[in-house]
Amino acid sequence: MERREALITGLVLLGLCLGVAALFSVARSGPSDVALLGSNSEDPPPRAIDATSEFDAFVSEAIAFVEATRGRRFVHDPVVTVLSEAQFVARIRADLSAGFEEEPDDVDMFNAIYRSTGLIGVNDSIDDVYRQFGEAGILGFYDPLTDELVVRQRDELSLLTKSTIVHELTHAFDDQHFELDRPHYEDRADEVAWGFRAVAEGSASWVEAEWESTLTASDQNALLREEQDFGDPGIFDQFQFSFLLLELSPYQYGEPFVDHLVAGGGTDALDEALEDPPITSEQVIDPTRYDVGEGPIDLAPPPADGDIEFSGIGGQVLIDSMFMGNGVNRGFEWGGDLLVVWTADSLSCLRWDIQAENGSTSHVIDDFEAWGARVGRTNVFATDDRTVRVERCV
Repeated sequence: MERREALITGLVLLGLCLGVAALFSVARSGPSDVALLGSNSEDPPPRAIDATSEFDAFVSEAIAFVEATRGRRFVHDPVVTVLSEAQFVARIRADLSAGFEEEPDDVDMFNAIYRSTGLIGVNDSIDDVYRQFGEAGILGFYDPLTDELVVRQRDELSLLTKSTIVHELTHAFDDQHFELDRPHYEDRADEVAWGFRAVAEGSASWVEAEWESTLTASDQNALLREEQDFGDPGIFDQFQFSFLLLELSPYQYGEPFVDHLVAGGGTDALDEALEDPPITSEQVIDPTRYDVGEGPIDLAPPPADGDIEFSGIGGQVLIDSMFMGNGVNRGFEWGGDLLVVWTADSLSCLRWDIQAENGSTSHVIDDFEAWGARVGRTNVFATDDRTVRVERCV
């Protein structure tokens, strides 16, 4: 789903500096009504930016900061588009819709994966979920398919808008030097697509944090208040918690991963990771695994009982998101897995073989049984003395 990946990769979400970490550490609050922004035919067209404006002055300042922090120049000046609230949401809707229409088979694939793993409800469709997710408090995004940085227009050039611009300019910088649009990753059986997304988001978040560190203590506190006050604090309550954890995981794990790279090898190490990204989520979550090139345990694909929608590694980040989203603590060290998902008789089904690093099956069985007890319709058993199989049809 090339268009969806391009847009979601570049998003700055509500309370990014605060909310992501909170999602990984606290339980989900109760449901709340969410009013999504709508279009307004009376909105003015996108404004042309005055070269002498405060906005353009800051963009120039931010470009210089990104270049100094990353150690090289932009190849060319990035394109920055400012849209009104309604126009911004309409752009998100149109771009995502175009992607879904271009890749209908991908919609079927993601529906099968996300339904069978409990990331969305059995009656939900991933295209509708992503449209809602794409509108949920977004401040800006970078689109590597058009080389365009899009910012939501606000009443003033706030600190929050400035930090968003720095974040998204870093995406533009990385795209110019390393090419962020890599649809060929989606055809691979490993987790390189997620690993690359985590490095890209980690790079942008790291530069953003470096910029924020130049602010006075007063401005840092003001930025924190702006992040807390932006949007509806219950905006994400319409989504499954496990879905949120997976979608926000590149932000959660990407920045610490980049911190590790830069601490050990400077921005050259970050550049190398953008060129040769991690192939498993475990390598991002525990960067020492990336340092030594530790890959997954090789497993044969389990059999499918219908038309295969997906076959490949689920990975530690998917397992952790599923578990944490349902109040289960993973008690085993991930070693490897292979997941096959198919559809049959209007059902979305998975068969998943998992091995722990130490070869033990007991904790793997216990953990997946605890998860299965929460999501239902799950069968867990050992196929041999090292491999646990999980089956689920919904």
